[in-house]
Amino acid sequence: MKKCYSLWLQRLGLLWLAYTVCRFVFWYFNRDAFQQASFQEIGRSFLLGIRFDWSIIALSNIFFTLLSLLPLRWVATTVWQRMLKTVYLAVNLPLLLLNLIDAEYYPFTGRRTIISLLELGGDITDQLPSLVIHFWYLLLIFAGITYGLVRFYPNQKPLEPSNRVATWPGWVGLASALGLSIILFRGGFQEKPLRANQAFRQNDAGLGNLTLNSSFTFLTSIDAVGTKRLAFFADQKTAWSLICHPSPAPLQLPAQPPQNVVVIILESFAKEYMGYGNPYRGYTPFLDSLARQSVFFTNGFANGRESIMAVPAITASIPQLMDEPFITSTYQSNRFSGLGTLLHRHGYQTHFFHAARNGSMGFEGFSQQAGFQNYYGLNEYPDSLRERDFDGNWGIFDEPYLQYVSQQLSQSKQPFGAVLFTLSSHMPYTFPAQHKNRFPKGKLEVHESIGYADYALREFFKTAQQQPWFRQTLFVITADHTQETTETSYANPLGAYRVPIMLFHADPQVVQALKQQTDTDRICQHTDLMPSVLHYLNLNEKPVLPFGQSVFDTEPGEAVQYAAGRFRLVEKDIYLEMPLDGTGVLYDSRTYQPIRDEARRQQLQQRLQATLQAYRNGLIDNRFLDPNAGEKPLAFR
Repeated sequence: MKKCYSLWLQRLGLLWLAYTVCRFVFWYFNRDAFQQASFQEIGRSFLLGIRFDWSIIALSNIFFTLLSLLPLRWVATTVWQRMLKTVYLAVNLPLLLLNLIDAEYYPFTGRRTIISLLELGGDITDQLPSLVIHFWYLLLIFAGITYGLVRFYPNQKPLEPSNRVATWPGWVGLASALGLSIILFRGGFQEKPLRANQAFRQNDAGLGNLTLNSSFTFLTSIDAVGTKRLAFFADQKTAWSLICHPSPAPLQLPAQPPQNVVVIILESFAKEYMGYGNPYRGYTPFLDSLARQSVFFTNGFANGRESIMAVPAITASIPQLMDEPFITSTYQSNRFSGLGTLLHRHGYQTHFFHAARNGSMGFEGFSQQAGFQNYYGLNEYPDSLRERDFDGNWGIFDEPYLQYVSQQLSQSKQPFGAVLFTLSSHMPYTFPAQHKNRFPKGKLEVHESIGYADYALREFFKTAQQQPWFRQTLFVITADHTQETTETSYANPLGAYRVPIMLFHADPQVVQALKQQTDTDRICQHTDLMPSVLHYLNLNEKPVLPFGQSVFDTEPGEAVQYAAGRFRLVEKDIYLEMPLDGTGVLYDSRTYQPIRDEARRQQLQQRLQATLQAYRNGLIDNRFLDPNAGEKPLAFR
């Protein structure tokens, strides 16, 4: 019987070595994201990760443990041992593969994978061939790990079934092993079980993702249905009163006819990739030239790290403050007022353009909820052009699609409001063959496709400026999220969310008037864009959610973010990071080091807690639009 326990431990120990290899692979492919950490801090993260590795090994192998240590006479037979090995590989190989996938998926999301990944199953299936080709080297690493587990799996010497009847010590031993598994899964004897956010209790909180493993975050998020009600304040009215402010005064602008609005969301256009505002050339010459003629905000932030999180924030002021994206969450059918709804209420024709397959990332359904009357996906693109312009992966190349958008807007009744989401700078970064070697290769694979998308944007503006609607249109330009980084100045917690946010108008007098009524160095975020558009159009709409404010508001700007169990509130020179059930830590935005200022720490923590309670309880109660349960509404930002 002792042999069984020894084999059991050896087999689980082999798994731990495999998880360590996966963590090293994760670090290697994302080492730029951790470049500010010292060698000692990296090593400590690996050591802290052992606890999470054994936690998930114990959980995922509980059935294997039971089958391995049953005190029955046939457990040592060849047939049983082969069955055990099959269970061992069938359970653990998919979980190890998930860790390898995250080595390349992490730069897109900034977090370890959770169960919501399955909500993108259709998109993943469609892209599987190109993903396999693009990341073939991960499959080689996975093949090596698989070989190692098969080759070095400790085998038991074949024995014939014993006639000995199992005795009580065998059952006690099994119970002890199961008890040990429970302790390992809980992470020890402490009152509360091990949680993902505990990995971030390090000097450099960003190392928490290195400490974690993807199997742990994925499996422990399975039962995370919805979100939990919060009670930082006695009631919702108190929470909302801390984050709602009076509507700002109307803007002083030159006399102009009714204005159109076009919101352009550029795929993966991190601010790091621009030349404007950075001490290097960058990969976006046209966007740089446009920024010089625009109201460009130097401290613009995304609210999330994925495309599916950006659209609700930009078009409905719904930030990403829970694990699952709003679009795929249990709250996706909640009532809210989107930009399309509010513009249509004032006589606007509203359109949403995204060149991917219809249904991709849930954008088509969400755009309808947000009030956009017309959706233009791959299905709506002209049949005669679809085959020629299809990129072979996601949808239509940016250059022809943006020309198509210009044509559709020219045919639209004015005034109109439109959202345009580009595509070609999404992995696998394909663009038409005729543009090969036209754009700088750069340091990252995404850089060349950024150059193509920037060129497509230039051609769009070249065509649009010839249309009568162009001179009476406000263009709001941003990116959905950041991506991989090569610049030290962006390899930090805030740099991972820095995106361009700019307002362009063909009339220089309008741009100048807007610049005079805002601070272009203020903190602003995606959720600020909808209230800013409404402010510009002088549409005083009360149902706008309080999670954003007009960039022309005299109140100081801020940004809220969430990743891996930690929430962040960003102000001009400082930011606060806080777990949901803990105390916030104040950081200097320039050095990213903790600072002591208890008064400001408490002030930011109270505001962040109010935001979280208003957001989460509003989701649960489906009361985003009537948080005070029938009382007179507050004046929202």
